[in-house]
Amino acid sequence: MGYWVSFCCSYISRGNYGLKKYPKQAVKIYRSSISTKPFYNVIMEELQKFGAFRKFVDQGIIRQYPKKRTILFQGEVPRSVLVIKKGLVKVYGITGDGDQRTVTLLSAGDVFPMSWTTDRALVCLYYYEAVTDCTVLALPKATYERAFVEDPELREQVYNNYLAHYVSSTMHIYALEHSHAQDKIVYILQCLIARFGEKLPDGRLRITLRLSHQDIADMVGITRETTAVELHRLKKRGLIDYQRFTYIVDMEKLVRATGSDEFESIRV
Repeated sequence: MGYWVSFCCSYISRGNYGLKKYPKQAVKIYRSSISTKPFYNVIMEELQKFGAFRKFVDQGIIRQYPKKRTILFQGEVPRSVLVIKKGLVKVYGITGDGDQRTVTLLSAGDVFPMSWTTDRALVCLYYYEAVTDCTVLALPKATYERAFVEDPELREQVYNNYLAHYVSSTMHIYALEHSHAQDKIVYILQCLIARFGEKLPDGRLRITLRLSHQDIADMVGITRETTAVELHRLKKRGLIDYQRFTYIVDMEKLVRATGSDEFESIRV
């Protein structure tokens, strides 16, 4: 899909609209790309979140990481400060039993590994893996530190970004603290809506991430099978809907049915 969008856009920019070669495919895919609200929103949101870091692109190196590529390993000493320009990165650890546990998700504008960047740790505390194809800006640590001190716009951006991550982390912890699997899932869905939710015309909220049952299970420390059962129960009650890795939540019905209204209005 990404190839075709680029292909079609290049033809559009040259003024022939892709009609000289592969006319039906080009026009069909281009039209679908510009009329799909989530696609447009994601592109614009990523540009906005990268924000002040655009001024420092020429002082670093742009790196591309394909989906599922490990960017940093636990215990690794980073060589530079990394800033996500485009894509999604999963931060996770591995338990003594070999199970993966998701710590958080990073998106455009996020700086990592923050523990090393702020001199709180000498090595990476977790694994960092590209969930989607990612574009990352690698900056020398000294360059980042100087920019953080001298550029108030960048400093405010980083501050607001990590304030949002703090709120999101407390929501994630709250989901983990519940003993019942369904409660865990209800609260992690609200956490995901707060960070990645998009309002639909009918008032429901769509999580703009492709998530498998295993992805959700890894976030709250339960099995994939249990996650699948509990999600199906929520779907049967009309509180959520999902298909092909896309989740839609009727927040009003969800909080009314489960009493989980603490985070209903939070957006981070």
